[in-house]
Amino acid sequence: MKTSFASCALAVFSFCVALGTLPAQAQSGQRGSLSGRLFDGQTQEPIPHANVILLRASDNQFVKSVETDAKGHFTAGNLPLGQYKFKTTVLGYQEANPKVSLHARQTHLALGSVVLVPLRTPRASQASKLAWARRTSPVVALEPLRPAVRVRS
Repeated sequence: MKTSFASCALAVFSFCVALGTLPAQAQSGQRGSLSGRLFDGQTQEPIPHANVILLRASDNQFVKSVETDAKGHFTAGNLPLGQYKFKTTVLGYQEANPKVSLHARQTHLALGSVVLVPLRTPRASQASKLAWARRTSPVVALEPLRPAVRVRS
């Protein structure tokens, strides 16, 4: 009788300790999602069928991988709240590695248009990724002459 009571008490104690060590977001069951769209920095066209990988920011542990659709859209859902490294793996493009954060007040993060720069792009153009996204005049001067392409998010 004493052995069964001791083992039961030990099991209850172990369960309580395990619950106490879980992160707060895991106890509450809150999950988040991340969405966006990948674009080519030169042609301003969406990048279809590219891989988007999310790694935990603290230790680079793999969390989730999603593929963009034919229009470059991606959505990663059912993510535990926390900080992540957003990584793209597209041949011929430089990696995009921004850090993103999902928390209780912001469970869905819409990145909008993520512009990827081709590997053979001149250095001046690579430094102007943000300017390209805003369509400022220095970027227009760097772009090759071609028919205008309208990009909608």
